[in-house]
Amino acid sequence: MKKIFFIFMAITLLFSILEAKEVGGVDLKESITIENQKLILNGAGIRSIFLFDVYVGALYLTKREKDPTLIIESKKPMDIKMIITSSLVTSKRMIDGLIDAFKKAKEAGYDTDKRSMDKFLQVFKEEISKKDVYDFFYDNDKGVMIYKNHKLYKVIKDFGFKKALYAIWLSKNPAQESLKEKMLGQ
Repeated sequence: MKKIFFIFMAITLLFSILEAKEVGGVDLKESITIENQKLILNGAGIRSIFLFDVYVGALYLTKREKDPTLIIESKKPMDIKMIITSSLVTSKRMIDGLIDAFKKAKEAGYDTDKRSMDKFLQVFKEEISKKDVYDFFYDNDKGVMIYKNHKLYKVIKDFGFKKALYAIWLSKNPAQESLKEKMLGQ
């Protein structure tokens, strides 16, 4: 009986290990479902500013892909998950950082209109806390659906905005090259 119990526990542990990946102290599921779309973890990494880790970024796709341009230009469902890992992240710092990141995306050839960007930035005007989870889920029929802690906040139906948003992490001019590489599974 003890032998069966230990075998059962070993199998349970194995499945829990296979079901999650740890990045920067954050457990990420290998697959997620958002809006009835099953997505798999393409890759994840840590966003650092100076010497501080500020968030974990994870890219979920319908199938693994290493070509950033194909991902940015794709109309398939996908999600970028951002998990705040530092109490140093404030609303103002996040908004300022995102404005700079959109400028870098524009330099890489991915621009968006001011109205869509302003609508997106409104989500970050609320207080940001360590362990907050943001999802930037794209669905071709609905647009970019922005969730905070699993609650839908905004929907932006603008494919140009989706491309600029994903270009923040995946363009030739990303927010952080090492995070881009990790999100692409490299």
